[in-house]
Amino acid sequence: MKLQDKLKQDITLLDGGFGTTVEQFGYDVKHPLWSSNLIKHQPEAVYQVHKAFVDSGADIILTNTYQAAVPSFLNSGLTRDDAVYYLQQAVTLARRAATDQTIVAGSLGPYGAMLGNGAEYTGDYEVTAEDYIHYHQERLDILIAAGITVFAFETVPNVEEIKAIKTLLSNYDNIECWLSVTLRDKNHLSDGTSLKDVCEIVSTIKNIHAFGVNCTSAKVIDAAVEGLLQHSKHPLILYPNGGRTYDAEKKIWIDQEDSSLVEAAVRWKEQGVKIIGGCCQVGPEEIGEVVKNFKV
Repeated sequence: MKLQDKLKQDITLLDGGFGTTVEQFGYDVKHPLWSSNLIKHQPEAVYQVHKAFVDSGADIILTNTYQAAVPSFLNSGLTRDDAVYYLQQAVTLARRAATDQTIVAGSLGPYGAMLGNGAEYTGDYEVTAEDYIHYHQERLDILIAAGITVFAFETVPNVEEIKAIKTLLSNYDNIECWLSVTLRDKNHLSDGTSLKDVCEIVSTIKNIHAFGVNCTSAKVIDAAVEGLLQHSKHPLILYPNGGRTYDAEKKIWIDQEDSSLVEAAVRWKEQGVKIIGGCCQVGPEEIGEVVKNFKV
């Protein structure tokens, strides 16, 4: 099933946060590759998380490749051949858990994810357009070769990276993508760029079929929905985190949880949001509660 088919439906459910869920299952992700390290060392854990989200009612699940760009593997002492193999394995594990109606989408975290310092929540990094493109293209090509046709450029905090993704995607046909960003507040991307300006850029990117926000608190997203609906020409996808702050040095989430995704999802669906799910701190149980509410 294509992403565009899902977007024609009343509502589509995305999965939740992989890394924090696998932690709850008892696995350690305090590693430079984060949860992607489990593809090599404990692949059954990867399958278990995917299966839990499918069983909870998720229509789309994301491959466990958010942190797993080729440079991330190389920085961990592995080879490029290792990177190719483990990225392919990530696809195999997700597909094993999926049903015939489940979309398996390739998770493409931002350049900031490789830095391991929480930069995907600030956008505080700057490299050349060529560097951004190379970073994303290697993993994208490997996942396409593994059979993935739907991709999530997610947690993108930096407008220059968005522009580079636009250049990258101009060279691709026959794939479907969504792009989701992190926000500083209801009106601004994490790097401070106006959300209106971001929407204008995204509206010109080839192969983008949905736009939205992820790994940002439900409270901030709630405040941003009206502007997103006004400025985005694409259907909206929203998948908040639990509202905590990420301590990149200790690799833990701190502070209290935010307002409930379960409650927010009802409002967002009524406002016309097309895809709703969760990010860090949102597990299968919460996705299941959203599904139950939508069936009432």
